[in-house]
Amino acid sequence: MRTFIQHILISAGIIMCIGCKDPQQQIPVKQGTTPLPTQDQQQTKPALEAEENVSKDFENLKLTKKNPLPAKALVEFLPEKLVEAGYPASVMKSERDGYMVTLARRQFSIPPKGSIIISITDYGGSAILNTKGYEMPHTEIGIRIEKIRLPDGVGFKTFNPNNNSGIVAALVGGRFGIDIEAVNIPESFGDIGQLLEKVNIEGLLKKAK
Repeated sequence: MRTFIQHILISAGIIMCIGCKDPQQQIPVKQGTTPLPTQDQQQTKPALEAEENVSKDFENLKLTKKNPLPAKALVEFLPEKLVEAGYPASVMKSERDGYMVTLARRQFSIPPKGSIIISITDYGGSAILNTKGYEMPHTEIGIRIEKIRLPDGVGFKTFNPNNNSGIVAALVGGRFGIDIEAVNIPESFGDIGQLLEKVNIEGLLKKAK
């Protein structure tokens, strides 16, 4: 469900299951996910043209050479605590298809056995190359899918009630990807869509001006 990801998951607790026939085994995943390379793996590639058949939600995006914010600058907009204090944030940057992208993420433990990873990716002027990761995914058996509309963006939420795992993804301000991976979340935690409110999106957009 996504051409570029910011969902680089270093947590062994996140298990991706694509095409599972048993709904009990299914965990919502983003299609087309490609891990963001580390700094040692960075390489310059020829710039790609914007994706074809972009949904109406993203048809006004333009491909530009706008530079992203430094990865470390994104950390301040991540939440520091959910149920418990989060782990230290990690940051990355990558030059892909001729465009620089930065990312910051933080992982949280959710008792008794759950985990959540929240990531912010700044695509700079290349968000149009990565819109597939924020468009409504295809339906899957046993998976709840809901479109999300924000004042400055759009995205979706998927959730598998069989294992209390899901994904929230939104593109805001035409450049920032907010991506949330939740696994084994207790019912008492509530709707994972509320996690978007934990990200300082307003501050992020002001910082980018």
